[in-house]
Amino acid sequence: KYTMTSHTYIIYHPTLGDVTIKLNPRATRISGRWKMGKVVVTAPVGVSPQRLQQALEAIAHKLIARKTEFRYHDGQIITCPDIAFSITRQSFKPDNIIVNPALPETKIQLGTNIDIEAQTTTAAISKVLTNVAYRFANTLILPRAKALAHALGTRPQAWRIGRGLRTLGTCSSKQIITLSSTLVFMPVELRDYIVCHELAHLTEMNHSAAFHRLCNMYCNGREAELRAKLKNFPYPVLR
Repeated sequence: KYTMTSHTYIIYHPTLGDVTIKLNPRATRISGRWKMGKVVVTAPVGVSPQRLQQALEAIAHKLIARKTEFRYHDGQIITCPDIAFSITRQSFKPDNIIVNPALPETKIQLGTNIDIEAQTTTAAISKVLTNVAYRFANTLILPRAKALAHALGTRPQAWRIGRGLRTLGTCSSKQIITLSSTLVFMPVELRDYIVCHELAHLTEMNHSAAFHRLCNMYCNGREAELRAKLKNFPYPVLR
């Protein structure tokens, strides 16, 4: 079965469930990822249904292997640098999630009628976490990023905070660095690695050998180590 809206298709896969297919004119290959508990596949415009099905079968096992199964639970505390998130139950509004955004602790209280095991609840809590992270990202992320840039003798034209869950940082041709609010959930060393990566792009707007030498220098020789840690970092939100 499938439905279609513009350049977005939803098809059913017996193992992956409903899969969203996004046709992108800039895509040169077929790739898949998890987003909010669902599989999203990006494919070039004009790809045939047969080719799409073949590609999906080829990457299905990799997607299953990468899937992060997690649920939030009552009494859980998610500890991040400079902020913690606590998840508890409340009976004042049994059908609602009450959020008290604050530093150093943000309280997330689930109504007693809410099924904490449901995937919809997981998605809702994840969205709350990402929204709070975005709210405080300027305070939690930018001061250290600017200090690191100063220490390395680099001068971006401007800094911005984005909401990207998978794109953690960018550096534009105008030398404007955008850091994802998702960095709020990361340990300081991984935050610094993302910042160093983007600072290196001020000089090398590519991923050449020269770029990696510079990035590695900014990271005190730890680029490969930190890249591996980032790859295996257990995010506390759906991505």
